[in-house]
Amino acid sequence: MAFNVVDGWTVPGFTHERELGGGASGRVALAVDDTTGTRVAIRYLDRRLVDDQSFMARFSERARTLTRVEDPNVVDVYDFVTGDGGAALVMQHVEGVSLRRVLAVQGPVGPLAALSTLGGTLLGLAAAHEREVVHGTVRPSDVLVDERGNAVVGDFALAPPGTEAQTVPPYAAPELWEGAPATVATDVYAVTAVFFECLTGRPPFAGRNMARLHREAPIPVEEVPGPLRDLLGRGLAKDPADRPASVADFIVALEEAAISAYGPSWEAQGRGRLTELAAEAARRPEPKKASRGTGRNAIVTSAARPARGSRARWIGAGAATLAVIAGAAAGVAALTGGEKREPVAAPPTPAQQSTSPQPVLPAGGVDPAPLVARIEQATARAPGAKFDFARDGEGAVRAVGTFAVVPGARPSYAMTVRGTGDTRNAGKTIVVGDRFHGEVSRKWRALPARNAYAALTEQVRQGTSVATVTSLLRTATELRKDGEVYKGAAPAAALAQAPGVGPLYASLTRTTGAASIEFAIRIDGQARPAALWMRAGEPKAKHAVLQTTYADWGRKSVKAPG
Repeated sequence: MAFNVVDGWTVPGFTHERELGGGASGRVALAVDDTTGTRVAIRYLDRRLVDDQSFMARFSERARTLTRVEDPNVVDVYDFVTGDGGAALVMQHVEGVSLRRVLAVQGPVGPLAALSTLGGTLLGLAAAHEREVVHGTVRPSDVLVDERGNAVVGDFALAPPGTEAQTVPPYAAPELWEGAPATVATDVYAVTAVFFECLTGRPPFAGRNMARLHREAPIPVEEVPGPLRDLLGRGLAKDPADRPASVADFIVALEEAAISAYGPSWEAQGRGRLTELAAEAARRPEPKKASRGTGRNAIVTSAARPARGSRARWIGAGAATLAVIAGAAAGVAALTGGEKREPVAAPPTPAQQSTSPQPVLPAGGVDPAPLVARIEQATARAPGAKFDFARDGEGAVRAVGTFAVVPGARPSYAMTVRGTGDTRNAGKTIVVGDRFHGEVSRKWRALPARNAYAALTEQVRQGTSVATVTSLLRTATELRKDGEVYKGAAPAAALAQAPGVGPLYASLTRTTGAASIEFAIRIDGQARPAALWMRAGEPKAKHAVLQTTYADWGRKSVKAPG
């Protein structure tokens, strides 16, 4: 369909479906990559920003940097495109809702969900700060809650320097009102103000003279639970020197306060609660904007923003981080969204009178054979899916796209993939059989097997294939069922012999030295893979974490470019 954005210009190579939303910085469209079939969100910058040469020079640099920020708590930026007088960001789109919508529909989310939101937002900001990108205008509409309750941050650096306070008055640090530039300290202040709103349903300051309130009004710590008041006091300190020196420092303080007040499972519980609230907010219509309350606490609402989801949990922020769930439990929590688990059944006891040899089941008592058979039958009926793949730790990779199962041959893939170093920019690739193709200067060309993007594509093909899921189950020495999730471990040496996907496991062994692969697999109601998590190595040593989500199972077609 036609989508007239900036004098009729749209980013080439995409079919635009509909408008998702908009705001002062521009409009957002839902679009489909014509090559890979991947849905993306495209933000078309407002004309006043495009015409501001100073802003465009600065933002162009920031946007290119953001394409190299790889973190599950940051909206993936694939590309920054200019042409015919327009400019646009091409970003990943995943189902979810904005925190603004959650708050508008649900009101206060409670301390556990508020802490989980704060933690995820801080992690996303930390990843951007490491690349020297400051957000500048953090607000609830820039924090997106995905279907697993993860908080994901987007829309970095979209306000021209000097306009941040006027752009987000309820969340603007005192020094922004005095003309100071946006910094790490102003991001800390803003995210703390959002945290306060999660706890109370309103920003900490609102009224006619916002500048004076932020500079002079007492910090309303008495309105939040006692164990969280110190976090509020530090994050909303009037003097930036009195705030945490870095986001990593604030994460450590959050972790200590949360564990002390709510126990070590606070994050999983909070994320589970946030998942419930987001799902309910998505089902219900958003209330009309209105001012509520009285005095300084009158709410200033902002436009609802389109939603975007994301992947799983981040582990490690220097020496001390928000690492709450370890081992395979981390993967299960990521796949289940922290919901209450069903008790694991005890292993079956072999019939005592039987004289026939009994099958030796993995520790945990789950027989993988019938499960593998169901998965293979189900995926044969729906031979293809869309996927979202991430590898963190050693050899980071990101990819989204579609695969099609080909009878008697390896699956075909169309994807957008990126890694690190020379492959940090997103590249479109197609692989059919043993032939790799890449888009170079908007033309498709055959790629040699040793090409870096071809190597990434092959890694993704192995990491996301159904054979990877079934090989983990077949070789498992430990396998337990937890609701819809199967978790366990398998020896790397046996996995390296698996047909078609063995090279992936052999590579993981060489890279991390791991002797065993931990995994968690979520199966949908049709016995098809819905999500896969696996880890080689320990978090504090060389390790790699691979995560894949699957969607829209059905008959797919991927053809080599003509």
